[in-house]
Amino acid sequence: MENVLKTTNLTKTFSKKVAVKNVNMNIKKGDIYGFIGKNGAGKTTLIKMIVGLSSQTSGNIELFDSKKLNEGRRKIGTVIESPAFAPNLTAYQNMYIQWKLLGSKDKSIIKETLALVGLSSVGNKKVKKFSLGMKQRLGIAMALMGNPEFLVLDEPTNGLDPEGIVEIRHMLKKLNEEKGITMLISSHILSELAKLATRYGIINNGEIIEEFSDNELAKRCNSSLIVKVDNVKKAYEILKDELKTENFTVLNENTLEINDFTDNPGLVNSTLSKSDIIVDSISNKSIDLEEYFMQVIGGGNKDD
Repeated sequence: MENVLKTTNLTKTFSKKVAVKNVNMNIKKGDIYGFIGKNGAGKTTLIKMIVGLSSQTSGNIELFDSKKLNEGRRKIGTVIESPAFAPNLTAYQNMYIQWKLLGSKDKSIIKETLALVGLSSVGNKKVKKFSLGMKQRLGIAMALMGNPEFLVLDEPTNGLDPEGIVEIRHMLKKLNEEKGITMLISSHILSELAKLATRYGIINNGEIIEEFSDNELAKRCNSSLIVKVDNVKKAYEILKDELKTENFTVLNENTLEINDFTDNPGLVNSTLSKSDIIVDSISNKSIDLEEYFMQVIGGGNKDD
């Protein structure tokens, strides 16, 4: 599958401070890549190097499997921090300026793109009277004007109310599924990112410490079954003999934690019940993306 973005040992140094260190990041065509890190971890610095707003100190960037970055960057739409608008103009007028700057020929793309982001009915309302969510939509619309294949969004839901966050999420999912746009999205709202991203990268102290898919995350976050039984010793033997697993732990005199079969607790229940073991309860022990992120970052800090 085509790499939309590949970085190799990408590094950025400011004076004596290393902001980004030896980053190796891979984003495949069609990915929604959730980029996670604390404030000051290096997210925005890395994004600025990718889109050409800052130059790297060392290392390499490839876009669309090519080192011709100027060509690749023409295929990128970007919203970094707060989108810039002419506040006394309407959404259409702001989009028209962007259309002129891009040298596009078909003016119909302006209305089409405004409709795509849900701003087709704002009429002559000036941007300064827009809600924050409407401004974020307009920023994304302007980023879409060049018909990009890769959309880079730095904190697109920052400051939005819950309804606005959900609307932006649905819009981005639609762009990915219907337009095939690959995305790199940084966000602090990890619960929302988990509903959108297909792959993730965690950055800490300027270094990518982990990359994983949504399926890998599901396995890590839904990591075990907590099974309460009337006879732990017998259950122990059944798990080994019948289910051919030793990937479990006895927690106390009536509870086991099983790391296999997390997607099939019914099999565990029926197997134990057939051997006359009373299963009082089976529950999934799971964590969410935010808890997982804190575990990983916590582990990283201990190694500093």
